[in-house]
Amino acid sequence: MAKIIEVTIPDEYKDANRYELYHDLEKVSKYALHLKEQVKDLQAEIKLRDAQLQKQRGDILQLKSFIGHQNIEINDLKVKNVIEDAEYEVVNEDIKLPNFLPPSVKFQEVKGKVPK
Repeated sequence: MAKIIEVTIPDEYKDANRYELYHDLEKVSKYALHLKEQVKDLQAEIKLRDAQLQKQRGDILQLKSFIGHQNIEINDLKVKNVIEDAEYEVVNEDIKLPNFLPPSVKFQEVKGKVPK
């Protein structure tokens, strides 16, 4: 069912002619449209910033995963480089020889051929 709305005109506009009323209404509608466009622009800017934040979060996550992957590779290399102790036997413990040649040792020069 249709609803009848009664509109009362303010006293300041009762004596005004229709041109002035429509002119004022046009100004108000333009201003409202301008505000509506500003709201849309601000909402679009908010969405753009949200998208930029999501992209930055994705980039950060990607860098963290890359760093984690590099750390795993470094740890694998460290594990592979672990030197194992070799088993050995001491044949003669009685002979105490230095494990280097002292500078006082002199070598003799021998001429000839090395036998095969």
